[in-house]
Amino acid sequence: MAAPVLSLRRKLVYAAVLSVVATGLLLGALEAGLRIAGYGYSPHFVRRAKLPDGETGWRENRWCTAPYFSPALVRRPQAFRLPEKKAPRTYRIFVLGDSAAMGDPEPSFSIGRVLGAMLRAAYPEERFEVVNAAVTAINSHIERGIADDCARLEPDLFIVYAGNNEVIGPFGPSGVFTPFLGSEAAVRTAVWLKGTRTGQLFSAAARVGAGETGGAGADWGGMQMFLKQQIAADDPRLAAVREHFRENLRAIAATAHRAGAATLLCTVLTNQRDFAPFMSQHRRDLSADDLARWQTAFAAGGAAERSGDTAAAAQAYRAAWAIDDRYAELAFRLGRLALQAGRDDEAKPLLQRALDLDTLRFRTDSTLNRTIRDLGAGTPPPGLEVVDLASDLAPRSPHGIVGDEWLYEHVHLTFRGAYEVAGELFSRVSADLIRRGLVEKPAPVPFDYEAARVRLGYTTHEQTMIALQLLARFRAPPFTGQSDDTQRIAAWERRARAGETLLARPDALPTLKEIYRRAMAAAPDDWILARNAGGMLVARDDAADALPLLRRAAAWIDDDIDTLVALGWAHRALGHTAEAKAVFARARTLEPHYPGLPDEANGAR
Repeated sequence: MAAPVLSLRRKLVYAAVLSVVATGLLLGALEAGLRIAGYGYSPHFVRRAKLPDGETGWRENRWCTAPYFSPALVRRPQAFRLPEKKAPRTYRIFVLGDSAAMGDPEPSFSIGRVLGAMLRAAYPEERFEVVNAAVTAINSHIERGIADDCARLEPDLFIVYAGNNEVIGPFGPSGVFTPFLGSEAAVRTAVWLKGTRTGQLFSAAARVGAGETGGAGADWGGMQMFLKQQIAADDPRLAAVREHFRENLRAIAATAHRAGAATLLCTVLTNQRDFAPFMSQHRRDLSADDLARWQTAFAAGGAAERSGDTAAAAQAYRAAWAIDDRYAELAFRLGRLALQAGRDDEAKPLLQRALDLDTLRFRTDSTLNRTIRDLGAGTPPPGLEVVDLASDLAPRSPHGIVGDEWLYEHVHLTFRGAYEVAGELFSRVSADLIRRGLVEKPAPVPFDYEAARVRLGYTTHEQTMIALQLLARFRAPPFTGQSDDTQRIAAWERRARAGETLLARPDALPTLKEIYRRAMAAAPDDWILARNAGGMLVARDDAADALPLLRRAAAWIDDDIDTLVALGWAHRALGHTAEAKAVFARARTLEPHYPGLPDEANGAR
């Protein structure tokens, strides 16, 4: 009997199926081979690890952002360790977000650190484990995956403080780290692909082919990398950004709920009162004649404002406003003049509009905060509670508008800001503790701000180091392009000088030692306090007292770069040449370009 003759259509179908299967097998083999060879990085936030004391536990994956950034731009998560199995009567919190949640410029004074100290003081019979799972430069596309990983670790609560990087982060319209993707399905597919070793190989090949000239370039340049990525408030891509943000937040809440955890989703504080827009653009349809008239009126307003004639300045600015009300800097100046005249109700929408029109989109704008609020309206996702920090803290600010009292610059919380945010979260955590039967009644109000300064070791030394870091930031773009940067630099120079004057006093070192002693007595297992105290002592030429503290910190987390560098300098100061060399070598392996490492040639800082 003759074999049936296949139709052309069936032949094509079979050929296509065979091609797909063969391609899948080839890619699977390539993926397996790359993993066996140790190529690429895991995208997962956590990893099982052998801890310094011999126990097995959970640690952060230092390379978890590598699939989304070029090698020079990789951002590190904060170091932590957790027992593999959560102990009874332990309440485990994960703080998700970007650098504002992580704590910038110093994560030692983040929301999570302050909240953890508050809870331990209020409920000394319970155990609280607070993990700082926030990372610089990421957005909700990546935070969603971090939440999935943290859900494996027996969480009780997720705190989400996110929104500043939705436009500029991975897959956002800025296109600095990864190309913009408008489809939710496309983003999820790209995230999955970048998590594979094969996807990372193709990405590396593409960078080589581009000569590393595309995107952000070869080195981490901070906010300067985005100077050419202006995005207007009416850019149609922002609608997709908001929709992605909403879906990612929903997914995080759903992940938490499946793991038995609650979610506190927070609106984000942004500096509107004391922070001029980074960059401004005119409306697109402005004619050349109208632009000339606008520029004349704007210049007249600036001249009048500089001479102290605020009435004339306001009149000129309003004339410019009538021609073009899309220029962020103009909205900011009109808002500031309204504040000076005592017209707070007029100033508030103007200053919010200035933020929303800022074309360097480093701040959570009103539409993104509204997206957060909307998730808590009506019937929110199971286990989700919205904490409207932006609205709750504004009435405590001068003129009812958030500014420098809570934020160092545009979005990063001061220690006072972190304290206020943690205080708002404290009552919600207390309610969840009661719901879970861990405590019977709410605790009294948390300790006051002055107690927080002592418990967290927020000393003059730490404040001065922060001031110097901020000054370096403010002296570079995009800050130098702001209309108020000169005043900001002058203010922080005064703070830095005041701190240096206090640190030069004969009683400075004994006072600092006493504050750290009290802090460590209240939290003897806090490795970060030991590290910070040891680092301060190294900086103050007291290596002998620093050494045991830094060894204690290294015994808890043995690969923290700040600990290792300070420990190396302590050994060097005490003449422990071999020990110093070994510690510096390990630090250099972890972070070759860390600024505190000695020069290999001559040993200088």
